[in-house]
Amino acid sequence: MDERKATGILNAAEQLFLQFGYRKVTIDEVARRAGVGKGTIYLYWPSKLELFGAVFTRDGVAMLTAAADALRADPREVLLSVSSRRTFIATMNNPLARAIVTGDQALLGDLLTTTPATGEMGLGKLGTTDLVLRLLYRHGLLRDDPEQDPMLAYRVAATTAGFYAVENTSAAGGFALESKADALADTVSSAFEPAEEPSLAVLEAARAEALTFYERWCHELSAVLNPSAKETAK
Repeated sequence: MDERKATGILNAAEQLFLQFGYRKVTIDEVARRAGVGKGTIYLYWPSKLELFGAVFTRDGVAMLTAAADALRADPREVLLSVSSRRTFIATMNNPLARAIVTGDQALLGDLLTTTPATGEMGLGKLGTTDLVLRLLYRHGLLRDDPEQDPMLAYRVAATTAGFYAVENTSAAGGFALESKADALADTVSSAFEPAEEPSLAVLEAARAEALTFYERWCHELSAVLNPSAKETAK
């Protein structure tokens, strides 16, 4: 695929999605804004659903890449409380990610339940959560053993998701984003992390292992952003 052309198509689709929501956007409109023929889009994404799935997947890759960069810069980012705080701020400042985690039906429409990308980015991806929790426990950064507590991943996801769920309700109040992120970090730390401060050596060892997960997830998500056309676009 022509990378520049693909980027233009995805950019156009994202802009229209944020303006009008999934249900109201057509492939014709995306093609016009991207300056390509409608057939060009269908060569790579056979349906509107797959096109917007790619939009969300691209956003997920960007967020995972940012998370990996933050982890490389600061080993404390491996802590569940610290990463939860950073992710909350990043998500609330990202219109696409925010739409997913807050369940914005007006924007998402059918995408909320039928697009795999929303599951990849969603907080309820328990398989991924469990991998992270096992890593943290191995390094002494988590109080409870995921092997002994099969509900742990659920409890972590439910606790974290609650902070996102109230964003579209009156419970969100007028609190600053940073204050809400601090509250999330405090809640996660109190509920799931040991009281003792971990050593730098422990944090660095956990970081090295966690980075392999981030790199793998980025690779897996990136793979779906490079569809092969059945024929050369005219």
